[in-house]
Amino acid sequence: MSTADDARVLVRLLWRAEAGVEGPRRGPRQRVSIDDIVTTAIRLADAGGLDAVSMRALAAEMGVGPMSLYTYVPTRDVLVALMVDQVAADVPMPSSSPTVVESLAGVARALRAECLAHPWLLEATPWRQVLGPHRLARYERQLELLESADISDVQRDNIIALIGAFVTGNAREAVGERSAAVETGMSDARWWEIVGPELAAVVPDGAFPLADRVGSAVGELHQAPGAPDDAFEFGLMRVLDGLRPLLS
Repeated sequence: MSTADDARVLVRLLWRAEAGVEGPRRGPRQRVSIDDIVTTAIRLADAGGLDAVSMRALAAEMGVGPMSLYTYVPTRDVLVALMVDQVAADVPMPSSSPTVVESLAGVARALRAECLAHPWLLEATPWRQVLGPHRLARYERQLELLESADISDVQRDNIIALIGAFVTGNAREAVGERSAAVETGMSDARWWEIVGPELAAVVPDGAFPLADRVGSAVGELHQAPGAPDDAFEFGLMRVLDGLRPLLS
């Protein structure tokens, strides 16, 4: 946050149900609520990314004056943090599976589904983000899934961070693939029909034999430069294989 005051306000807004924060922080009571603002901002972000969420655009969508929104949330950064926490309420962590490894696989898939449903989450800065009730409940649930493992508390946190980082990286690839198809108006297969001959004309024969061999195998299988969904499942299994000795 930009100032200490904004950080304090953020905590009170995140925990507004417990803190009794319902209306604007100053001025007369108005006809919108903080929940209304957050819900509308999420809808704008889902449609157009975080860049679509400005106080002016949000105010226009809600039919209020831009300055009135600042009586509810002091900055856009505060608003984004509220949005992130609210989204976490809509994607519960899965129930326990027979093994800790299987439980972590369920967590990873749920987190990836959240990122694909709300791609703007990948644009939000996660570092030093104050945890609200929904994000904290999620963290608590993830820790519960690891409670039976004979590991240190720091290792528990590191495992959760590892899973989150892997999911985020793959989700970026998946969102990029989807965005490319939308922006260009053509499928990956059609794009390669155009680019492939051009590339073959400029790349010297035999210059990149391994890339050519592997790329051809991938392209033949997926009709695309890659397959983020398949890469996710393959990578997740390898990450969990690496954790298995520690967790068992």
